[in-house]
Amino acid sequence: MPSIISLNNISRSKFDRLKKSFSCENTELEKHIKQYAFNHQKEGLFQTYFYVDDNENFLAYISVSIATIERNTVDDKIDISSSIKYSIPAVKITRLCVFDNFCNNGVGSILMTFANILAIVQQKKIGCRALIVDSKFEAIEFYKKFGFIEIDKEENSDTMFMVFDIAKPSEVKEVINEMISFCEIFKQDHLIEVLR
Repeated sequence: MPSIISLNNISRSKFDRLKKSFSCENTELEKHIKQYAFNHQKEGLFQTYFYVDDNENFLAYISVSIATIERNTVDDKIDISSSIKYSIPAVKITRLCVFDNFCNNGVGSILMTFANILAIVQQKKIGCRALIVDSKFEAIEFYKKFGFIEIDKEENSDTMFMVFDIAKPSEVKEVINEMISFCEIFKQDHLIEVLR
C-alpha cells in the first residue's frame, strides 16, 4: 500500500541515503529537500511529508507550516463574517515537489488532498480557515485546479500569493468520511483520531 511518511519518522542516516535519489527539474525544490528540509524539520519550522509508493519509492514531498493572513488581504475571498477583523489562521504549503519521472501521475493531487486534511485537522485542534501558497508562476494552474485563487503578486517576485478557503466546521461533516478513507489508505491513523 502507498503511504505518506513524515520526515520525523526517518533517521538522519536513512535520509542521507535516500536523498541521493531525489531528482527534480526545479533545482530550488531539489536543493531544499536535500540541504534544508531535515534541519527545518528538526528546528520545528516546517513539517515535511513524503509520498511513498508500494515499492517504497519516494515519489514526492510536501512541506507545510503555520501562517496567518491579514484579513484585509482576502476580504471577499474567504467566507468569514466581515465583523471579524483579526488575522486569519492558515496552513501554508511551503514546498510541493513531485520527483522526476513521477509527474502527471496524480501524486501531486494526493499531496494536495493531504494538505487539505492537515488544514482541517489544524482547524479542529486550534483553528484554521485557509490553505495558502506562494506559487511559482509555472504552478499557478496546478493550484487553481484545487480551488486556490490568486490574491497578489509582489513586486520583483517570481511568486503569486494564492489562497484556498477550506471547509467551515459545519461543512466538514459532509466530507469527513472521504477524509477518513484517505487517511486509512495512506496510514494516517493519528489524523483519523482527530477527524472523528
